[in-house]
Amino acid sequence: MTNEDFAKVFMLIGDLMELKGENVFKISAYRKAADTMLNSSEDVATLWKENRVMDLPNVGDAIAGKIDELMQTGHLKFLERLEEEVPPDLVTLLRVPGIGSKTAMLLYKHLGIKGLGELEQAAREGRVATVPGMGEKKQTALLKSIEALHRRGEGKILLGIALPCARQLMLDMLKVDPNIKEVSPTGAIRRGEETMEMVSVVASTDDTYETLQHFKKLPVVEEVRRERDYKVEARLKNGLTVEFIACFPEQLATTLVMTTGTDEHRRQLRDIARQKGYELSMGGFIRGDEIWTAHDEEEVFRHLGLPYIPPELRKGNGEVQAVQKGEMALDLVTLDDIKGDLHSHSTWSDGTAPIEVMARAAATRGYRYLLLTDHTKSLGVVRGLTEEKLWQQQAEIARINEVLSGEGFNFKLLSGAEVEIKADGTLDFSDEVLAKMDIVVCSLHSSLRQDREKITERLIQAMRNPNVDIIAHPTGRIINNREPADLDMAKVFKVARETGTALEINSGPDRLDLKADHVQQALDEGVKLVISSDSHSVSGLAMLEYGVITARRGGARASEILNTLELDQLLTQLKH
Repeated sequence: MTNEDFAKVFMLIGDLMELKGENVFKISAYRKAADTMLNSSEDVATLWKENRVMDLPNVGDAIAGKIDELMQTGHLKFLERLEEEVPPDLVTLLRVPGIGSKTAMLLYKHLGIKGLGELEQAAREGRVATVPGMGEKKQTALLKSIEALHRRGEGKILLGIALPCARQLMLDMLKVDPNIKEVSPTGAIRRGEETMEMVSVVASTDDTYETLQHFKKLPVVEEVRRERDYKVEARLKNGLTVEFIACFPEQLATTLVMTTGTDEHRRQLRDIARQKGYELSMGGFIRGDEIWTAHDEEEVFRHLGLPYIPPELRKGNGEVQAVQKGEMALDLVTLDDIKGDLHSHSTWSDGTAPIEVMARAAATRGYRYLLLTDHTKSLGVVRGLTEEKLWQQQAEIARINEVLSGEGFNFKLLSGAEVEIKADGTLDFSDEVLAKMDIVVCSLHSSLRQDREKITERLIQAMRNPNVDIIAHPTGRIINNREPADLDMAKVFKVARETGTALEINSGPDRLDLKADHVQQALDEGVKLVISSDSHSVSGLAMLEYGVITARRGGARASEILNTLELDQLLTQLKH
């Protein structure tokens, strides 16, 4: 372990203790020790080997003992216990000026907010103001604090922030500029990248100059940074950077092609065009004084002798060569293919809506089924389900199904749980209890810093249980805030295939776990996949879109995603 590794551990302990409301002097002791280790000119691991760790300032018997445990075992039981009591994701909220431990826990208990992305989304939807003790003024102040973090560049922009921002800009521009014919996200957003440096939008218009002037005058624009004859780069008042591109209607197809793909993807398309005697630009195909434009992107690709490549696949990592050889699937899964959602929470754990409200919302979306997966008892801070509460919940589910069926809904609410995989690999419920659920989802929330062999075996142990159908957000990462667990993914995929365990593509914008590369690897190994929202609210059901985008980036077709199946077919594909 490096000094930075030690510092991170002890700083995390201090943060988790603060969230628990522990003694401030103890919290300060851990943080001071972390600062000492981070800034020490001597290597802490070497000091331990020489039995000199207590030579460091702010390191006493208790902290020295924990350093010894880390060096001897590679993990720390005290930290693991803290992570079981307090979701580590909550630590990210403490970065926001104006949020202390009490506010963080309040937001978590009432809205299920565990990360910065979820906080920003909830604040923009007005939900933060509904929390007791918050209100409109505090909600506005929190948004300003988050925007300040964006301006300081702490982490790239999440897709879940960038895409709604782009869509709102598109609506704003359509309202103020009658010259606009079509408007679309482009760049990294359109490729579905999980993070990006800026929000990119392209508009086709009869007057590019006037359209750019309208954009500059939008109330949300704080500062124009760069300006060219076809685009403006500006900083918005929310701290995000936007690239707004204007083109004439006949140029839209080639503009979208040439602004969506990565630099390498575009280079490869230009090379093909040159082989055919053209230069390919945003303005069209150019040969001498002639310019040829296309009606749509499909026609651009046809002119290059290629099938249409979906935006999510335009990465520049071999897709052009693959489609030329007919080796890449292009009929990717869509949001319309999804028949149901297999990960949702209610007020019975850390969700914000009652079960029936969640069920009605899912049925209204046209879903055939929704799996209720409230947390289980080991996650005490979220009021996880006990066995007794599970039986009560199943009775409530039966009642709701009867009511919805009587109202004519072709829909079923399924009984399940997000069962905790404990630090030793055992599950929160016995096999007898698991067998009485419709579908069992398991996940890792604590002790995510176990060494590769231990945490991989822990997940594999859960997958070998014949009652476990799905592993949720397998790596446990939080984008921009928490690294994924050090899993041996090759082993995970192998055992998932052998046991028939499905792996989840979690749609939370700050999770997107499995990530796109893992989706592709899982498909190559023949692993079953599901796309789930992990919704903690009615609005959270809509997050499933981000999971579909991630699945598409991984090259997944509808036939490779289990919850594109009708319920009777789905159940035959699961284990128990």
